[in-house]
Order: sequence, then C-alpha cells, then structure tokens
Amino acid sequence: MDRILVLTAIFGVVYLALLVFVSSSSKQERYLQRLGIRWNNLGNGKGNEQLQQLLHNSGLSISARKVTLFRYSAAFLYITLQVMGDYIRHNPFSGYDLFVACLILVITSPSRFLPFGWLLAWFHQKTKIQKDGELISFIRLYENNRLRRHGYVQFGAFCAGTAEHFQYIRQDLYELSERAIDEGVERAIEAFCSKFPDNHPFINDIRSILLATEGMDDDTEAAGYLREQGKIISKISSDQYLKKWSFIGDISSIINVIPSIATFLMIVSLAMQYIMLIKGNFNGIALFQ
Repeated sequence: MDRILVLTAIFGVVYLALLVFVSSSSKQERYLQRLGIRWNNLGNGKGNEQLQQLLHNSGLSISARKVTLFRYSAAFLYITLQVMGDYIRHNPFSGYDLFVACLILVITSPSRFLPFGWLLAWFHQKTKIQKDGELISFIRLYENNRLRRHGYVQFGAFCAGTAEHFQYIRQDLYELSERAIDEGVERAIEAFCSKFPDNHPFINDIRSILLATEGMDDDTEAAGYLREQGKIISKISSDQYLKKWSFIGDISSIINVIPSIATFLMIVSLAMQYIMLIKGNFNGIALFQ
C-alpha cells in the first residue's frame, strides 16, 4: 500500500509542476503546439509512406501514423504497467516483460512474412479481386448502355451515374466523369486506366474497347464493334470468376486442413503421454532406465 501511495504522490507532483509550467494561456498554446508537432513526428517517421501504401492497397481507411502510434504505445503501455506492478508487489523486473513488449512490435510489424504483414497482403489480394470484379461489372454496364436501341447515356454522365453502385472504384469513376467533361474522353480513359498496375490481366483490353468505341462517330458501327468484343468481355468475366473461386478455395483448404493437423498433434501428444506413463510404471526395470 505504501508503494501505491508513493506512485500516486509522484504523479501528483509531476501533474502539479506541469500545471504551474503552463499556467499562462500563451505557454499552454506553445506547449500544446510543440506537443502536437512531436506527436505527429513520432507517427510520421521513415517507412510510413510504404505502410500507408500497403494500407491503401488493402482497402483499409486507416492512416499509417495511427498504426505506428498504436504499435509503440501498446508496447510502452505494457512495459509501464508491468514495471508499476512489479514495484507495487516488491517483485524484481523480469526480462520476460521486455520480451513480450518486443513481441508486440514484431507481431504488429507490416513486414511481409510477419502476422500483420501477412494480414495486409491477404486484404490486398481480396481488395484486388473485388476491384477487378467491379471493373468487369462497369464494362458490362457500359456495353449494355451503348447497345440500347432508344439511345444511350453520354460517357461522362454514364460514369457519374454508375459510380454510386460501386465501392472500390467509385472515386475513380467520379474522377473519370469529371475528366471526360473537362479534358476529353480519350485523356480521361488513359488517366483512369493508368491507375491500375502495368501487369494487370485485362486493363489493356478495357482501355482498347473504351477508346475504340468512344472514338467512333457512327453509333451503329460502335454497337457492332461492341458485339464483336463481347467474346473478350465474356472471357474476362470467366477468368475473374475462376480467380475469385480459386482464392476462396485456397482459404477453404487451409481451414479444412487445420482440424486434421490438430488431430494429428493430439494423437502424437497422447502417444507421448502413454509412453511416459508406461515408463513410470516400469521404473525399476533396466530396459526402461
């Protein structure tokens, strides 16, 4: 109890000294401003740009600064609580607590082969499949729009109207619509397709279809061209369907293997326990010494 009172007194003295130090409003503003700058610098360290890119690719609307601050704050808070607990209980500081704090930093590291990095990679793959699926749906809607018998919606208005139906490419479609009106359809399509990686499986096909169709003045010719390209669009849809279910199949396989591995480890554990039990019962026989 006396150590709890000592810690309480220390925190009280520090807090009182802080209040005296920032007693005036001008000092408070300068102190809070410096504290905010240091806090932001702590979260905007080197390597956070790469982490922010990983979070963006994973479809997570979380800033890299918050993730970094959470990682180090969790480790520091754990160490602080353990030190205070050991001090109150009259126990010596254990190196195991320092190991756990380091383990927290390792587990939450965005490196590729660590748990959090693997989770980000999994989210990235999932987001990529969802985004490609929405891109195929968009080109399908575009095809249906241009093949309408009673006229079609202009490209810019069509992109703005369909954007609200999508989640992953919504902002890209809004930007595509604005660019189509301000800069022209061709430059807008080029800018839209440039946001996808160079090794994307079908973005070049979509670029060619959109540029060729919007570059035709004759609506009948454009409709005939789209009918001819329907096979390519169907193949893209089929490949995306197989890719999606292959991804789901890999996850299902991992889930199905887990019970088998657990059962095998349980059998091995029971066998070892049975052997140790027999060894204990025949402790006096030289064969089991």
